[in-house]
Amino acid sequence: MYFLCVHNRCRSQMAKAFARHFAGNKVIANSAGVEESQIHPLTIEVMKEVGIDISDQQSKRIDMKVFISSQIVIKLCEQVNEKCPIVPFGITNVQWDIPDPTPKQGGGTIEEFRVTRDLIRENVLQLLKEHKVV
Repeated sequence: MYFLCVHNRCRSQMAKAFARHFAGNKVIANSAGVEESQIHPLTIEVMKEVGIDISDQQSKRIDMKVFISSQIVIKLCEQVNEKCPIVPFGITNVQWDIPDPTPKQGGGTIEEFRVTRDLIRENVLQLLKEHKVV
């Protein structure tokens, strides 16, 4: 599973962490962004609230080797759809349009991050169930 968003600072980081948390070693979960950034501090904080420590994760740009070797590519926002390489035939292409809680001019509220976290958790669990992982 390859979770993609624009900056790899919030949504895709959360999705990767939830996939690893719920599926353990049953899946290989990675995340990346079209543009590299820094993980937003509130991303780390709201994940700690649910018992998942992502403080050691790093923001990364899309790695084409990981991209083409993934069985499922999950795009967490519409913007990444426009900038992302075309998903090759044979790879499941999933689109989630989850709002970015990190506004361009400063940070969003912790409540916005919590809403995003909870929505991503639901989507990841549903995806894992659809693919009979959990």
